[in-house]
Amino acid sequence: MATLTSWKEGKHLIIYFIEIFVNCVKGTTSKNESSNALRIMQKMGYIYGSGLGKNKQGITQAIDLIPNLGRRGFGHVINDLDFSEETWDFSEDDVEVQENLLWLESENKSLHENTLNSWLKDGKSNHSIDSTFCNAQILADVFEAKTIFDQLDLLELSRARAKSNPFETIKSVFFMNRAALKMANIDAATNFMFTRIEKSIDFQDEKGPIYFADICAGPGGFTEYVLWRKNWLYKGFGLTLKCDNDFRIRESNCASSATFQALYGKSGDGDVCNPENITDFAERVREESGGGVHFIMADGGFSVDGNEAMQEILSRNIYICQCMVALKVLKPNGHFVTKLFDVFTLFSVGLLYLIHLCFEKVTILKPKSSRPANSERYLICKRFRESSCTSCVREYLWKIVNRLWEMRDDKNYNVLQLVPLKVLQRDSIFFKYIMTSNNEIALNQIRALKKLACFCRNPRLMDDRQSELRSQCLEYWKIPDNPKKPQPKFTIRKFFSKHDIPFGFLMKTPTCTFQEELLVAVVQNVNDWYYCLTGSQNSTTFFLGDNRSNVYKFVDRNWKYIPNILLTPGTLIYGDQVTEQVEMHDKQTEKLSLHVIDALFLGNDKLQESGFHERHELIDIYCKSVNKGSQAGKSVKILHKEFRELKYLPSDNRLSVLGYGNLSEGYHIKSIMLINAKQKFSLESVYLIEISDEDSTFKYLRAKMAR
Repeated sequence: MATLTSWKEGKHLIIYFIEIFVNCVKGTTSKNESSNALRIMQKMGYIYGSGLGKNKQGITQAIDLIPNLGRRGFGHVINDLDFSEETWDFSEDDVEVQENLLWLESENKSLHENTLNSWLKDGKSNHSIDSTFCNAQILADVFEAKTIFDQLDLLELSRARAKSNPFETIKSVFFMNRAALKMANIDAATNFMFTRIEKSIDFQDEKGPIYFADICAGPGGFTEYVLWRKNWLYKGFGLTLKCDNDFRIRESNCASSATFQALYGKSGDGDVCNPENITDFAERVREESGGGVHFIMADGGFSVDGNEAMQEILSRNIYICQCMVALKVLKPNGHFVTKLFDVFTLFSVGLLYLIHLCFEKVTILKPKSSRPANSERYLICKRFRESSCTSCVREYLWKIVNRLWEMRDDKNYNVLQLVPLKVLQRDSIFFKYIMTSNNEIALNQIRALKKLACFCRNPRLMDDRQSELRSQCLEYWKIPDNPKKPQPKFTIRKFFSKHDIPFGFLMKTPTCTFQEELLVAVVQNVNDWYYCLTGSQNSTTFFLGDNRSNVYKFVDRNWKYIPNILLTPGTLIYGDQVTEQVEMHDKQTEKLSLHVIDALFLGNDKLQESGFHERHELIDIYCKSVNKGSQAGKSVKILHKEFRELKYLPSDNRLSVLGYGNLSEGYHIKSIMLINAKQKFSLESVYLIEISDEDSTFKYLRAKMAR
């Protein structure tokens, strides 16, 4: 072998061996190899294609890697997992990026309580699954194909899946996890009916915000996607188990948790199967949202490793409880999406039948972002129908939810049937829809499981379409192909420099006046002026939200961190921070409140060029989105300061005892703030008038209004 003349040449030789090894594994070694390492070897006398020995002896072919796939040591051998040279026919795969949804429309049927109660059947737990709702051979093939999960360990499955699933490289892009991409996929497949719901004919006249609920969905990928897409125009409520899989929206690098409120029910554990938690969640959400949410997302599930064939039966309680939340919380014409697994049992199909009667139309979708080898699918329900039928279904399912909770510790007794088989078969359109959906999804799953097994036996196989399909999917879902990266460091100085806001802007204060002469010069046309009630001059100042939604208050020429309050990143508002007496849970208590007077930025949306009325319409939506005042603990109540036309200033000076907007009795009013609606927001054009029964300025203002 050629003699190494220096350590540097030895290093290049090592690099060469590494490159040869990598290229052998990839199968990319060629005669045209032009690496730096090869050139170094050629200078040392190496001839391409010859052996590496002194006399050119040694092997010249790439070393073939033949893994002992089926062997685990100590005599443990897995059958049917020997290495093979088999190939895969990639033309069999379903790689169409755009899904074609088949919607099932429902009739507004008439159901009666006695009829529904007669349908219910419970008894000894039955874990058998027959072929009533799926082709018998297809069903048998599904369970046979699922045995691959019994044979392989997690590492082998992960390796094979990474190469066999044509959509695997999509991963999570810049979101926390893959769940966000599933919701993006579902949203796009339905023509963005969730994140464009404010444009629908049903809700286009509402002022906002749009409210949604996220059930059993920690750490919060669904919510992260929605808030990334819609920012503070949408507000979410969440219910999930308070444990390792709790919501972690605050850890997101692309969405703010300021407009998301996690609730955990009466028990405080977030268990959706507990009826008390469902009731508490529904009452809180209806109260905070003013009647209900516009859409609900549910993604409940739990690990079934080693018991994949029983996933549907083990998940039935979550199925029905997630649906129950939707029936209790949705607004009329709202939407609902919930995760399912196999739909082969009478219980599951009966539940789907009842739910589909409560909506205008439903569809079952296996999104491309869901791995093809698993049983996962989603029931998508469009336009909630509030009717007598829905009321009956709601009461019926509520009884069953309570019954399931009561028998939760009895492993031998369970609810077996919600709707009799003959009733389901009589609705031929529904029955055919379920059969068709089950057969198609099962066939695709069988194909994916066989492909997974094939890629396990032949680790050299690779689906070369992954990169192109990734690009196509992200384009179709309207997701930018950006990497996951931490939030840039936020500094207040950078924020003001970026938006070209001079420091002097903050230093200005409202003009405090008690002189009639000054107001004569200021209030030229009373119709241009609006007023609100405030505390003292010292209680009003600027508040800023950083890129983690933390809030800072401008006090004495410095910014001070304010705990227990969140504002969306890039928000700069002018507000009045006060302590109020409020009623919470039937008790009077003090609550810190922030009354937003005006805003320059709301979540990086610039308002400086917006008119008075446009600004305050947006501020009202924003305050409803970020307010968490009803939340237990020290959370700060955030309200939009109510402005009224100055010409309607009351004749009675005792403003502090008037029923005035959203101000509580505990709020001590000390002054009136005047703002000219024709001017841009600036403290130079804001005037404060101290309240006094004897103040001549009030007499002047009323006299001017009288003219």
